[in-house]
Amino acid sequence: MRAEFVMLLGVVGGLGFVGFIFFLAKRANERGHQNLEQLARRLGLTLPPQRKQFGFWPNARGAGLFRGKPAELYAFTTGSGKSRERWVALALTPKAAGGLTFRITRQGFGSRVAELFGAREITIGDPAFDDRWFIQTNQPEFFAAALIPELRARLNQAVDASGRAHRAALKLENASVVYAEAGDFSNDRLCERLARIAEVVADLADVAEVFAESQSSR
Repeated sequence: MRAEFVMLLGVVGGLGFVGFIFFLAKRANERGHQNLEQLARRLGLTLPPQRKQFGFWPNARGAGLFRGKPAELYAFTTGSGKSRERWVALALTPKAAGGLTFRITRQGFGSRVAELFGAREITIGDPAFDDRWFIQTNQPEFFAAALIPELRARLNQAVDASGRAHRAALKLENASVVYAEAGDFSNDRLCERLARIAEVVADLADVAEVFAESQSSR
């Protein structure tokens, strides 16, 4: 009798644990969808009509124009299994980039490892900014000049208002300027950073267009 009772407790406990995990996942999904809708509206983007699937909202992409440039707001994953990681991103596509590429990340362990493997950074001449950001580009002189004080200040304020480091990157790759950060849309603070960083992403898309124009006029 005791063994049967223990087994019953185990089954009930297991079902309760599964139910609790399901509840947490559903709550995060609802919060994430709500935040995505609010953020898309805030940026002037739209989401396609959707319906829940098995009680959960599917992944959606906000799309539209931001400061006259095609924009997308979306989530994606990297890795698989235990190394699987969620990310959110905001991407703006300039009219042209002229071959310019760049990547801006926080200084830290990752940047030190990158340098060990040959990555080269540029410096702006602003000690506080240079100590904070690891910048790579294929056009060092142009990009250093393009990061004017106002743009540097907006970047600092947008990404790190809380004073904490975040796993994030600003990059120009495959013809789009992208801000990507580890996490998901259920994180309210992350969504607020995305809203603040949008203007910086657009500024950097403008920089890409200026570079493209300078190349075409040669």
